[in-house]
Amino acid sequence: MKALLITGTLAEATVKQYAKQSQTPTEILTLNVQVAAFLNPQIISQALKKHNLKDIDILLTPGQILGDTKTITDATKIPSFKGPRYAADLPVVLDCLGDVTLSTFVPADDLLRQKLEAKALAELEKVEQNREELLKKSGNLVIGGLAFGKGFPMRVLAEIVDAPLLDTAEIVRLAKRYVASGAHIIDVGMVAGQTRPQDAKRAVVAVKAAVNVPVSIDTLNPVEIEAAVAAGVDLVLSADAGNMEAIAQFAKDVAIVIIPTNQRRGLFPKKPAARVKMLERLIKQAKQLGFKKIIGDLILEPTNILDSYVAFQEFNRRNPDVPLLIGIANVVELFDADSVGLNALLARLASEVSADILLTTEKTPKARGCVREVSAAAKMMFLAKKRDSVPRDLGLDLLILKEKVEREMPLDLGKTKIAVAKKQKKKQVVIDPCGVFRVMVDRESKKLVALHYNSSESKELTCAIRGLDAEAVMAEVLRLGLVSRLEHAAYLGGELAKAEVALRVGRDYVQDADLFEK
Repeated sequence: MKALLITGTLAEATVKQYAKQSQTPTEILTLNVQVAAFLNPQIISQALKKHNLKDIDILLTPGQILGDTKTITDATKIPSFKGPRYAADLPVVLDCLGDVTLSTFVPADDLLRQKLEAKALAELEKVEQNREELLKKSGNLVIGGLAFGKGFPMRVLAEIVDAPLLDTAEIVRLAKRYVASGAHIIDVGMVAGQTRPQDAKRAVVAVKAAVNVPVSIDTLNPVEIEAAVAAGVDLVLSADAGNMEAIAQFAKDVAIVIIPTNQRRGLFPKKPAARVKMLERLIKQAKQLGFKKIIGDLILEPTNILDSYVAFQEFNRRNPDVPLLIGIANVVELFDADSVGLNALLARLASEVSADILLTTEKTPKARGCVREVSAAAKMMFLAKKRDSVPRDLGLDLLILKEKVEREMPLDLGKTKIAVAKKQKKKQVVIDPCGVFRVMVDRESKKLVALHYNSSESKELTCAIRGLDAEAVMAEVLRLGLVSRLEHAAYLGGELAKAEVALRVGRDYVQDADLFEK
């Protein structure tokens, strides 16, 4: 199959460069238009009348052109489709010709992205549909209706940190947000060093009523554990040498996570081998006490990450039928680096040591969005392991601010004279007669909000515009005629773009103080 690629003069060299990376034979037709996006099906159809199309099997136009390429098909009698927006995606698109049906109006990169994502989600759904068969595997468990273990993707446990310090409405809000972000289990985190059984009961009852997922309690305090069990908790984090006998009286029918410590005596083995042996000993004791659903946690230390994973790996080698929980939040919350890459890498390591549950938190601002990130990472690592591949080109990704391929057009000014723009002195503030804006982010609905006031002194809101992205909000602002000065439109557009990035990556958004007065 030979493809004819249509482009403009500016992108010609780039298109040729990337076309060579594909095994599909290609021919490139450069039309006398600088920017390929300015082409349309009518212009292309007219130009093709003078071109020899004898050996061409398929025509690909630039992905960003307006219109339906069916017009070109009708004119040339050769199947014509929209190619990718960016030349960097040409190799993937060209190598997929014959395997996928391209569109006459949707850019090929969007179409392939959708297809890859749909394939990935279908693989994940098939696993859940095969639940009963997978549960026959030794060691796999069901807790509160949730199946997990070997053959399932890692499940995400999201902790509501210091739940007793929050009112019930906030606990419910966080539980719902975490589940919407991909959490499979909601964990009620108690306050270390305190005994608050009534708060444990209040939080567990509230979460169970708010979301339809298993609920766990995160405490070593037997009194709090007993209150949580009475309230119907599904999982206890954690049992150790110091509290196991005490909680066995009322918690042996509940699933437990066992950690290799004795908190009462301050005992925690640092060496991987000693940690593994202690956990094995405690699991044996737990079984003798009547506990049936047992999960192990070797504890991921933020100051000893490598040895911690070695302990998990060795324990799994010796005890492949014991499910494992890894608290990756231990590292992320105490690491001054963006959480996206950390969560992806820690999830990959967790997958390699056969972890079944990943614990994450969103306690600090820098950890905002971790539940969504860990949920995506867990799915990615499952697909990578299932396909025996690296976690790349899976249909799902955690690329937030960067791209896999270079999409920038190369800057080549040649001998063109360049005018250097000098910094302008700050002009006197001029109020837009149409009013002023306050830009905010609504993290619950994942939308941008532009609040309009008649003047900078006014406290009365005249209009609130919501949108999924800066472009949508700005389009509505212009449609309503709420900005009349070009410089104010530029400022507002810039702030909306900043807010959109902040919303996507979970970063705080702080509005330019001058915008409200421009």
